[in-house]
Amino acid sequence: MSGKKKQRLPQLDPKYRNPGVSGNLPIDTLASGQPYQRPVERRDVKKLIQKWDARKLTPIIVSLRSGKFYVVDGQHRLEAIRQMANGKNVAVPCLVYTGLTYEDEAEMYAELDQAKKRLTLPQSINALLESGSDAEIVEIKRLVEGSGFVWALTTRTGAPFEIEATRALINAYRLLGRADFSRMLELLAATWHGAPNSLRASMLSGVALFLKTYGAQLNDHAFIKRLSIATPEDIIRASRVEYDAALRVARTVREKYNTYPGGLELPYRFRR
Repeated sequence: MSGKKKQRLPQLDPKYRNPGVSGNLPIDTLASGQPYQRPVERRDVKKLIQKWDARKLTPIIVSLRSGKFYVVDGQHRLEAIRQMANGKNVAVPCLVYTGLTYEDEAEMYAELDQAKKRLTLPQSINALLESGSDAEIVEIKRLVEGSGFVWALTTRTGAPFEIEATRALINAYRLLGRADFSRMLELLAATWHGAPNSLRASMLSGVALFLKTYGAQLNDHAFIKRLSIATPEDIIRASRVEYDAALRVARTVREKYNTYPGGLELPYRFRR
């Protein structure tokens, strides 16, 4: 026997143990590709096939819901088996759970794949949104969409009003709180009309820091009027001398705000 450790399934929260029932199911009965799952990567499937060892095959996690078997975890293994089966409806070992809702499945998927460290942050956030289990993430999405933006977690087109910078967005919410986070989004929308570069991580972080520092003194109408003269590219270009991305954008936003003739200047108050 080799010195490699045996693969083990991550331990599930007790609420998912009904318990799961082990059994073999034909691959044609298994439905995968749910919205909460990361897309199947051909590269990963190819690697699985190249290094395939049936002795190390762990059961595919399945939910029996509304008379149908939904794959919660194991869609890459399932796709590898489908390709190797050459069209045959072979049976695969499964661990079947009953009584789960779609939201329960999404939460289980997020917990399993986070334990395996397979999900990117956007993929993990998408799964949490589908499950509805994280109140903070659900609230951020509500505020983002309420301000006319799209939180691009799964499909990214580069279109206006599409926010890809997931970590910066979450950090901005945690820094500002609900009310000022909404204010920040409204300022961004009114000033740069969803221009992709205005929604880069450095811009989100910098405007959030600026708003946190000067929120009570800041005139929103003046911000929109003064900053709309500068493009996001101008601000990013002028900010490159600083190491801290958020600080350098916040400083540049202050400079642009203060250079408007006849306006009330904001004193320097950054502590970073």
